[in-house]
Amino acid sequence: MRGDRSAIDGIERTIDRRTFLRATGAGVAGVTTGGLVGTAGAVGGSTPPLHTEGRWIRDPAGENVELRGFATAGLDFIANDWYPFSTTEVLERATDGEQWQPNAIRLPVTEWPFIEQGPAYVVEELLRPAVDVLADRGVYAMIDFHLIRPYVETRANAEGMVADGWAETIDDLGFDASVPTDELLMDFWSAVAPAFADDDHVLYELFNEPTLPVAWSSYGSSDVSNRQESWTLWQKTAQPWVDEIRAHAPETPIIVGSPSWTSRTDFAPEYPFEGDNLVYAGHIYPPNGQPSEFDSVYGAPAEDVPVAITEFGWDPSLPEDDEGYGTTSGWGEPFREWVDSYDNVGWFGWCFDHSWAPTFFEETGDSSQPWALKDGPEEHGGFIRQWLADAASGGDSPPEPPILGDARPTDPDGDGVFEDVSGNGDLDFPDVNTLFQNTDAPAVQNTPTMFDFDGDGDVDSQDVLALFERI
Repeated sequence: MRGDRSAIDGIERTIDRRTFLRATGAGVAGVTTGGLVGTAGAVGGSTPPLHTEGRWIRDPAGENVELRGFATAGLDFIANDWYPFSTTEVLERATDGEQWQPNAIRLPVTEWPFIEQGPAYVVEELLRPAVDVLADRGVYAMIDFHLIRPYVETRANAEGMVADGWAETIDDLGFDASVPTDELLMDFWSAVAPAFADDDHVLYELFNEPTLPVAWSSYGSSDVSNRQESWTLWQKTAQPWVDEIRAHAPETPIIVGSPSWTSRTDFAPEYPFEGDNLVYAGHIYPPNGQPSEFDSVYGAPAEDVPVAITEFGWDPSLPEDDEGYGTTSGWGEPFREWVDSYDNVGWFGWCFDHSWAPTFFEETGDSSQPWALKDGPEEHGGFIRQWLADAASGGDSPPEPPILGDARPTDPDGDGVFEDVSGNGDLDFPDVNTLFQNTDAPAVQNTPTMFDFDGDGDVDSQDVLALFERI
């Protein structure tokens, strides 16, 4: 998590500088020591290499794959001696297959170990052990270069931020303004991309949260007057970084963020990056509002391109003016319902930790068991754990079909495909006509498994023909 960012024009808001600094600084107060209680088993899934086809992430057999899981704290943060667990202990607990059942884990690495200790340390000491643990556990590993900084004119934007009161000095901004962002991205991925190119279960997240410039900022010389211009500047700036990864890792999926703290996902369909196997990220927190307010930014793009919400979360114990403040009933449940309405949107909760808020755990003060799950009725730790369990088991209840005009489709034979599209109780020509009239409707395109009568994973005119042939 990091400083505030807005979802759409009209709800742009002032940056909460305290939230920005707290998140980027990743404070270390109150950390206990101790070991994790061992757990048996593992998720044990299959992790063949993934690729994209249209708006889908698929495995080599052509099966759709929905990535779901959560992030740990930064691997460089966990590596400190005072952190209560080792990286291996954290990942083994996070993938035990009993309490926790993700199929992917997001592995953040900040800029600091790369700048201060070098690429060999990041690759060999931080990432390689974590990636190997997840391979053994049968879980995909998403390597997240967890940057929170301007994507162009690093120094000029930093100076403007300080002048505008974001921090007292440039050194307090949470990123090293003496290192240009372009140089940092090129150097990081030229080292990391080839190191894991042959690991089939690995994905790369290019840049956690590009921040500035955006329309409301006036630092530096970049002329960005609206949301679209921030995306096109980002696209022009970041395409060489994507190309650098591709030069070393031709097949590894790349997850691409966007300006304003990864909140410009809606421009990806019209202005996509060049290259194959690209997935577009979104970060959503309670200030983004309800699904009806943010669907156009993060959901609608999924009708055309693969999307993964690589950060979301809430915590009622945070201050009410904090970006992570929220409740399960007021925000978490509507968010889950929204994500579940899309078959091709992956999701990663934030955060499997006790300090990188909003957190799944709280400290206990007991060195033998330092963490306790936040599983109260309004807390997200237990909620996300149960959500993962439901997803792993195929869900705790059958999904509700969408309403198509006046029709609510039914599934007479219970096979998961809703042949009675018109909802009249029969398999007849009104079903074909209803599907024909609604083939391109978002309600159908967002639930393709319900109307995939030809079995190719998509809904199009061939499914209308296939349904006709069943009558």
